[in-house]
Amino acid sequence: MIIHTKDVLQKVKERFSIDIATESTKLQFIHIPPKRPLAKRFTLIMESWDTITMAWNALNQLCPTIYIDTTGCAFTFWVAKVLAGCHVVAYVHYPTISTDMLQLVWERRPSYNNAQVTTVSSYIKLVYYGAFAILYGTTGSLADLVMVNSTWTYNHIRSLWRGIPDSKLHIVYPPCNISVPRKTTTKRNSHWIVSIGQFRPEKDHALQIKSFAKLLQISDSNKKLYKLILIGSCRGSDDEGRVEALRRLAYEELQLPKSQMEFVVNPPFSTVQEYFQTCGVGLHTMWNEHFGIGIVEMMASGLLVVAHDSGGPKSDIIVIEPAETGFLASTADQYAQQMQRAACWKDAEQMRQRAQTSVKRFSDDVFQTNFVQLMKTISCK
Repeated sequence: MIIHTKDVLQKVKERFSIDIATESTKLQFIHIPPKRPLAKRFTLIMESWDTITMAWNALNQLCPTIYIDTTGCAFTFWVAKVLAGCHVVAYVHYPTISTDMLQLVWERRPSYNNAQVTTVSSYIKLVYYGAFAILYGTTGSLADLVMVNSTWTYNHIRSLWRGIPDSKLHIVYPPCNISVPRKTTTKRNSHWIVSIGQFRPEKDHALQIKSFAKLLQISDSNKKLYKLILIGSCRGSDDEGRVEALRRLAYEELQLPKSQMEFVVNPPFSTVQEYFQTCGVGLHTMWNEHFGIGIVEMMASGLLVVAHDSGGPKSDIIVIEPAETGFLASTADQYAQQMQRAACWKDAEQMRQRAQTSVKRFSDDVFQTNFVQLMKTISCK
């Protein structure tokens, strides 16, 4: 398959509204062979080895002065730094392994990426993860400059990549669409709740549905006013099967009325914007979300957001004091209570304005300024 530069740039323009003029920009794509199918065992090690071979193939075709990794492939630093002699810059969205993952294995708590196993298997997995974490930390320490997308990521990278001095580790929030929507004659329905995110296991849509069921239980005369809309994309058959399982949970197990529970799969951007302007509450349930661009976009659109009390939403996005810009929750009961509070919040317009002001620190312009300033420290060496 041949991918032309113009096709890629056209997709960038359509998806992100970024117009890159090829005539004035020196932009070159290096095509490398596809990696082998995903290994079923020792996936962390095998995937890391695959990234090393891909970096070797790419840098043999073109060796840059500055090598920037934005995909989390830290093991490529060995090729770029040690073998190719490049300055290495990393923008880390999510660490390949984290202390939270090690804690899950130690406590034998199942999650979307940690299946229930026996005690012996758990100890073997803990040793495997621990050894990988040491390798990952050693590799990350090769970077000349490290940028991370949130306080949560910063803390994990700081604990893992111990060879990186604080002067080379910086928080640079990712660029978000914070444009405030134009005022329309359409009135917001304060009891309509919307969620946006890919239908992946870590997004925990099941918790959203269970929380909504509890919300209806604790609501009396106004329970029919509530509606939950789950908006998301499906990457393939696995995600489509996950949506069907969620539908069974909602309509069959919990007996939620279809008039109050809606799934919107792979919608166009205009449809998402329409829901953002007609709903009153935004919902997010992923545990330890590294940042939460969707949360920022919901807040910018005027939704009162109820997010998970962990990760980036807790440390960077939702402000509780001195004045709230949203709500935090962890359990289904807490989510039900917070959604009810958000839907009935008396000073909704004031909170909406505070949230929209707060998220200006996540704009494209702020990201560009911070990114360029830090890159100058490398380019001047």
